[in-house]
Amino acid sequence: MNADAAGIIAEGFLKGAFDVFEAMLPVECSHTVVGPVEGSDNLLEELSIAYPVSLGGRIKNQLGSVALLFSLDAATQLVAMIQESGEGAKSDLDDADRALLKEVADPALGGGVTNLMERFGRSVEQLEAVSVEDASPAGLSALLGPSPSAVQFSFRVGALNSDSVLLFSNSIESLVPGSMVGTGKEDSMTLDGLDPLGTEAALSPEEMSDILSGFGPPSTPGPAAPRIPRPENLDMVLDIQLTATARLGRVEMPVGDILNLGPGSIIELGHLVDEPIELLINDKLIARGDVVVVDEKFGLRITEVVSAQGRIESLR
Repeated sequence: MNADAAGIIAEGFLKGAFDVFEAMLPVECSHTVVGPVEGSDNLLEELSIAYPVSLGGRIKNQLGSVALLFSLDAATQLVAMIQESGEGAKSDLDDADRALLKEVADPALGGGVTNLMERFGRSVEQLEAVSVEDASPAGLSALLGPSPSAVQFSFRVGALNSDSVLLFSNSIESLVPGSMVGTGKEDSMTLDGLDPLGTEAALSPEEMSDILSGFGPPSTPGPAAPRIPRPENLDMVLDIQLTATARLGRVEMPVGDILNLGPGSIIELGHLVDEPIELLINDKLIARGDVVVVDEKFGLRITEVVSAQGRIESLR
């Protein structure tokens, strides 16, 4: 295990994961990377005893797997925070507890992978087969492959202060750019330094005037679609507040199914994980993009802007 690469992977992954934890839980979250765990013939067995709860998943395209190991005390306190029950640690996790942890683990691990790939300058990859399991040497080996890398870290989630371990497949080390290895520091291309909208996605003043003019009476159609004139006093309307919505998906449901919804219910939106998210302005489609984490909050990176004429037509 390359110590520099392991530290870069741990910091990048944990930053994204704990950003999601903080977004989902009603408390402040933070973490500190301690350092790589020295390997031994019985490392997975020792870790499974100290941290018996595993939140793991595989990165698509066979790029590797990741797992967060927690102590039972920390895992049960996390469950209490998710439930907002005020209860303390329990002696064990039941099926309902594991289901709650999986609801948080899925986006948190995904946020970690997203942030990691962004730092490496790679396209975002999705996680699959995310699960909450009892940690065991056999199970961890099946998920992570032989001799996975291990990095210890400490974390704080609200009043909970604990330590934990990040495990990842050795293949993930090969994804670290060569310019980042050997410095022990993060690469300058971090997610915080990226423009979440992208330079090519910004709307020009002419396009904005076209969009705003769509709120007025439609122009008289002719043989060739005429250009909609730019408003003379554009500055007067630039402070108008519009509602921007990122739509993950939509589904129609019978009233009976809606009445049966409750905590733990899952609604399939019919939206594939690798499909772009739609950006709506006042319920009108304007652009599409990918979900990212920006300054510890979810964001949308615009990858496609609907054509100017298309936006104008949708706003009428």
